[in-house]
Amino acid sequence: MADERLQQYVAYYEARMKKYENNPLYPNAYAAEKALYEAIRDAPDGDAFKQKLFGENLHVKNAIALVRDQETARKRHLEELKEVIRARGPAQILSEIDGFDKIEDLTARLNEINHENSKAISVDLLTDHFAADFTALENLQEAEEADVPSEWKSELKEYIQAEIEEGRRMWREIDLPNAHNWDPNWRMDYDLVWAERHRRKIPVPDEMIKRRIAEHKRYRGND
Repeated sequence: MADERLQQYVAYYEARMKKYENNPLYPNAYAAEKALYEAIRDAPDGDAFKQKLFGENLHVKNAIALVRDQETARKRHLEELKEVIRARGPAQILSEIDGFDKIEDLTARLNEINHENSKAISVDLLTDHFAADFTALENLQEAEEADVPSEWKSELKEYIQAEIEEGRRMWREIDLPNAHNWDPNWRMDYDLVWAERHRRKIPVPDEMIKRRIAEHKRYRGND
């Protein structure tokens, strides 16, 4: 029975190894799984395998190898997309990954890094306030360029001013305080609009972007 159970484990670890075989994304995971497979394949019994597993820390090396491959792929992909903020997470993980000899410590640190990176991503996405206000800016443009009878011009002017005042109030009382929950020092940085990760989400010509930035500063009181 013991020998049969051992052979079942051998088959299990062989299947794990083959999952990564010839996969260019997982060279380290394959090598680590191969080491585990060979350890149990060559072990005379389960106790000998356990001794080698924990004695050489193969389980931790295996976890580190898998994380290394996953984060290397993520980092490369995000850098190709010029997602510089998102790429900081895997870069940080890769810079620290060799310093662990316990899986629980590795897992805890990975969670910390991912949480920190998630917060940085959320702060970066506050730049989307600009694109989110395009409808309001277009409505203001339409009102300002409307050809109306002279007796309606004063009413239209009051409407435009009221919309701008409301936009500034909402920015001051709602949007900015919410942003400061993420970063107390946050302010709208219009230079970030031109970063590829943000610019590609706004499908209008550059000249229109420049115009909308000026309008947004006026509308939100950031001028």
